[in-house]
Amino acid sequence: MRMLILGAATFVAGLVVVNAAPNDAAAQTLDEEMRPTAGQYQASLQLLAVDLPDAPPQVTDMMGSMMNRDFDYCLTPEEVEEGYQSVMNRAQQGECSYDRFNASNGQIDAAMTCDVDGRAMTIEMTGTGSATSSDVTMTMSGDFGIGPGTMTMRIAQERVGDCS
Repeated sequence: MRMLILGAATFVAGLVVVNAAPNDAAAQTLDEEMRPTAGQYQASLQLLAVDLPDAPPQVTDMMGSMMNRDFDYCLTPEEVEEGYQSVMNRAQQGECSYDRFNASNGQIDAAMTCDVDGRAMTIEMTGTGSATSSDVTMTMSGDFGIGPGTMTMRIAQERVGDCS
C-alpha cells in the first residue's frame, strides 16, 4: 500500500509537468500553452480525505503523516520529451492506462485505471494548470491492499527555476 500511495503522489506531481499519453489518442487533449517546462519544482501534497472501511482507525492517521508534505523535484528535458505515461509506469508498481486526459484552457481533467499487484485502482484528477504550475485534486478508488476504499489528495506545484 505504501508504494501505491507514494506512486500516486509521484503521479499527481507529474500530471501537468510531463506530457500525457493515453492509450487512445482520441482521449487526449493537451494545449501547447500547458505543455510542461523543464526545471526545478516545489510541490505541496495534502491528504484531504480517506475512506477505508476495512482498515483500522490508526491507518488514516498514518496515511496523513505520510502524505502531508512539501517536496522538490527536477523535471528534465528528457522526461518532458519521454511523455507522461512512461514516467507514470516507472513511478507505479503496476500497469496504468489513461481513460481520458484533457489539459486545455488552463483546466485539467483526467482519469486512469491501474492494475497494482492484481488489484484494480481508478484515479480521477481535476484541477488547473499551466506550463509551470498546477493545482490538482486526485481521487483514488479501489482495493488498497487492506480492502476497498477511496483517498482524495491535493497537490499544488510551481516551477521555481532551473534544476541544480
